[in-house]
Amino acid sequence: MNPLILSLILCASVAFADEATHTTPAESQRQWGISGGVNRYTESLMQLSGPEVGLHARWSGLEQLPRWQLEGDVLLGLQRYTSQDSGSMRHVGNIETRWRGLYPVYATGQGDEGWSAGLALHTLWNDLRGKTTTNNVGYEREAVQLWLPLRWTGANAWTWEGAVLLRGRHTSRLSEVRSTYTDVHNTQKSGVYLQATTRFDLKGGTTLNPFVRLTRLGDSDHVPMGGSYWVEPKSQRWQIGAVWQFSPN
Repeated sequence: MNPLILSLILCASVAFADEATHTTPAESQRQWGISGGVNRYTESLMQLSGPEVGLHARWSGLEQLPRWQLEGDVLLGLQRYTSQDSGSMRHVGNIETRWRGLYPVYATGQGDEGWSAGLALHTLWNDLRGKTTTNNVGYEREAVQLWLPLRWTGANAWTWEGAVLLRGRHTSRLSEVRSTYTDVHNTQKSGVYLQATTRFDLKGGTTLNPFVRLTRLGDSDHVPMGGSYWVEPKSQRWQIGAVWQFSPN
């Protein structure tokens, strides 16, 4: 097993054991955020790029899970598809969700400072239905991914997060292209993401958090369909933006 994955699993195991022996109550906190940014996704034969907006939520100090931080992100994008082989298409809908549970495994200061680890579930959806400028027919693309994240929160307003992909399932709705086709389900086992975030304190207890995120996925398995083998190729995604974060009264 990859040493990084093994180390993170061991950290998570220690966290669960520690949760059973620590019952000190923590003050419940909720934070909300609204974001804006750009998203650029590339494969060897095509690109998707455009603006996106997001809604973000953070919960910590829950009575049932006093030391866990639970997080959710929902990102909505409107992208432009371009390909040298199949033309281009505008107004491609994109929805991404991320759900994380993080537990402190090594504290270096007050609050969230230090290392935390846990699990993350991501979903992706692209609506490429319709015809491109060269009359090629598009289709919906969906993915569900399980990640193992590790986060460093520093005292200097910077946060660094990285993760390895445990497993992903990518679905291409090729039945929408041709009646003789069936949908293809590919398995993904190789991927990483890295994100750097900094924080600027604003008036009223709010913050502005600019971020840069890079996600890379390797080639999926090969699935037979219609006399050919289909693969979800390796890809790269850049996301750059900022989150305005606040706590409800």
